[in-house]
Amino acid sequence: MELVSYPALFTAKDGEILVDFPDLPEAFTQGKTMEEAMDFAKLGLAITINDKLGHFEKAPQASDLAAVKRDHPESTVKLVTVDLDQY
Repeated sequence: MELVSYPALFTAKDGEILVDFPDLPEAFTQGKTMEEAMDFAKLGLAITINDKLGHFEKAPQASDLAAVKRDHPESTVKLVTVDLDQY
């Protein structure tokens, strides 16, 4: 089991929930509901980290959740955790 966790921004816009990772700008997605957005966020996070590791790049250190919440009051901030071995 190889768990990784990163804070993500969930922002409602035009009937969708947009998801962005401050530490991984290439890992963005969206969903119609919070549950769907979280599922896609987990998939996007796993693909992005596995791609970095597969290219012998280091995964960035995750930002502090409280600091991300403070810096992005317009969004719902949640910690997204995935087991890389499942992807």
